[in-house]
Amino acid sequence: MRHFLAILVTVATFGLHLLSGQTVMMTDRAAARFLDQATWGPTADSLAQLQQVGISAWLAAQFALNTSDLPDQPILNAQGKNNGDMTPIEEAFFENTVTVQDQLRQRVAFALSQQWVVSSATLRPAYAFPPYWRLFRDNAFGNYRDIMKALTLSPAMGNYLNMANNNKANPNKNTAPNENYARELMQLFTVGLNQLRPDGSPVLDSNNNPVPTYTQAIVSATARALTGWTYPVAPDANPKNNNPAYYFGQMYSVEAEHDQAAKTIIGGVNIPSGTTAEQDLDTVLDALLKYPSTAPFVSKQLIQHLVTSNPSPAYVQRVASIFANDGSGIAGDMQAVVTAILTDPEARAADDNGSIPNPKFGHMREPVLFVSNLLRGLNATLGPGSTVYNDSNSLGQTVFDPPTVFSYFSPLYTLESGEPAPEFDIYTAQTAIQRANIVNAALYGSLDKTTKIDLTPFEQASDVDSMVDYVSYVFLHHNMSTPLRQAAIKAATAVQGAKAQAQAALYIVLTSSEYQIVQ
Repeated sequence: MRHFLAILVTVATFGLHLLSGQTVMMTDRAAARFLDQATWGPTADSLAQLQQVGISAWLAAQFALNTSDLPDQPILNAQGKNNGDMTPIEEAFFENTVTVQDQLRQRVAFALSQQWVVSSATLRPAYAFPPYWRLFRDNAFGNYRDIMKALTLSPAMGNYLNMANNNKANPNKNTAPNENYARELMQLFTVGLNQLRPDGSPVLDSNNNPVPTYTQAIVSATARALTGWTYPVAPDANPKNNNPAYYFGQMYSVEAEHDQAAKTIIGGVNIPSGTTAEQDLDTVLDALLKYPSTAPFVSKQLIQHLVTSNPSPAYVQRVASIFANDGSGIAGDMQAVVTAILTDPEARAADDNGSIPNPKFGHMREPVLFVSNLLRGLNATLGPGSTVYNDSNSLGQTVFDPPTVFSYFSPLYTLESGEPAPEFDIYTAQTAIQRANIVNAALYGSLDKTTKIDLTPFEQASDVDSMVDYVSYVFLHHNMSTPLRQAAIKAATAVQGAKAQAQAALYIVLTSSEYQIVQ
């Protein structure tokens, strides 16, 4: 029950609650804003469901779901060569975003995958990616410590960041352990480059400079602690100290290749001599989870992916405090962390009708969110061989193929004003035009040969005003500005027929900045 303590505290304010003995329904606006943060996008059905059950029950149901999957791929293609075809996986990914019920699990899994990057840009075998994705799916609502261990021992990660077959030093061969994974495990996945206060602001030294979280000596010691792991044994193969790459299963330790000397790692934690590879890994992960910077570092990135690119220090601190201790002394409880992110007063501040959103709050719909939200709102059906993933690709975000270990865009990217806005790193004049082209194709043409959209709910409105109101309900949290509403009505009344009017209004709305930016 500890997972739901934060929900129970806030349920009186957010969701279906009791007030003076009466049940009060969530407003359309509150429900739509919540679903824009917690799912791939609101639909008429999902809005009605959330409004009926409230946030508490909705979260409980989502935490219990584990339904989405990606199909395993053959190791070899029809020509008997290594299979690098990612298209069936990308196709299934977008089918899941549009249709499968475990929406929150998918969103959190995708957010985690943008931090714990493995990319087909360098890892070619397509069959490596469904097992890797399942680690995010299966651990999204578990404990961050379990996420750390599962991904560290993933053979896909072992290949991508050189932990697989990373042997102890051999003076005779003048070799030393590869430090790549040890460095990224700290820099990108847990503590970050610089020490952080609980609110995510940097710790500064006497000269007002950021204080690093680790030194080169700590990187080297951590790399030594992580030696001795190799790929799983492929079927019909014999185990070796250094197995060839195989991506089903989990890496396992080979003590003969593990550095058993004493080490000092992050936080001044001492590892005595004579310990096993498994013991050293557990000590490293425990030290990283406990390190004070981990909670704000991880919490801020999750907030940025789910709710807002520019969370206040107070928001970060509230979530980080739950990450550090869920109320029962447990650190890294992802259900508690996700609940804290989505029910925080800052996330829910603009839920009330008539409230004015903070102009610095929210985020742009990154390409995957843009495409998925558009498809869900337009009641799309993705047929066999759907290629809607190409629309996300054309906007600079190819699923499972981020260009660098820093993912699709830099988490440190800021606007000219200095405000954090990582997703704008891949937003250009060309992709802005392409977004409009995708909307145009969806409404007036076709996205591909099998994807169909259904405008019937928009066409069934009694008049143009009601139709535009329904567009606002589905896509803009029932909070369309007066100028945009007037523009949509003007476009709709300039044409004849319910379908043409719906197309015209939708085009105006879906190409607007009010839709592109989630607040």
